[in-house]
Amino acid sequence: MPLNLEQIRRFLGRTLQDPYGRTFGKVVGISANLRDEVTGVGIEVGNGEFVQCPGDRVAISGDSLVLTPSWKVEAEEFRKEFDVVTRRLKALDELFSVGDIQKDVYEDLRKQHEDAINELKSKRKQILDNLSQRNNTLNTQLRQLQTHLAGNKMLHASGEFDDQSYKAASDAIDTGLARAAAERKDVESIYNYLSKPDGTSPSPTSPVANPVQAPVPTQTPTPQTPARDQVIALHVRET
Repeated sequence: MPLNLEQIRRFLGRTLQDPYGRTFGKVVGISANLRDEVTGVGIEVGNGEFVQCPGDRVAISGDSLVLTPSWKVEAEEFRKEFDVVTRRLKALDELFSVGDIQKDVYEDLRKQHEDAINELKSKRKQILDNLSQRNNTLNTQLRQLQTHLAGNKMLHASGEFDDQSYKAASDAIDTGLARAAAERKDVESIYNYLSKPDGTSPSPTSPVANPVQAPVPTQTPTPQTPARDQVIALHVRET
């Protein structure tokens, strides 16, 4: 259900975050239709650049406004659509098997649902590609942060970084590592779910096409870092 203007207007001029606690930018504008449903949110992303995000990507969590990543919205919409069509196809097969539906009606309905599944499979391939790209980006960010952390430890141990500066930088890196690792875990979980076969049984007259297969994204061990006070340092821009 879309947010309405009454719910969201208090966030005008305030920052919004992604689901992992990163600050994405500041809300500078809100668009709504005649039913007061939010259709878009204008965001200043911190470097003078402005972006417009669809209203369905924004949610309220406690006292924060949260912008859901586009890959997460696309994957969730696909999951719902695919679950519905596969459940209906299974019910259709069961009804036909006990003689509750005539053969010609069954074949017509099954063809319609098979066509819908094939369209969704094409859509799934694109979503899997996007998830794989996002996973690779997060792996690169994690490696860069780990490299900075190791370099800071070396320079601190050699006396080139003072304690205060070292701690501030390390706290920021620890927070960035935890947040990037949390997002990567979600990306990989959704990727693995969407990569599974659909589980639908073939029709007696026209089998369903084989499920799309995609390479599993490269995984990097999740970093283990000591708990520290959170300092926001890693910013991932989604449009």
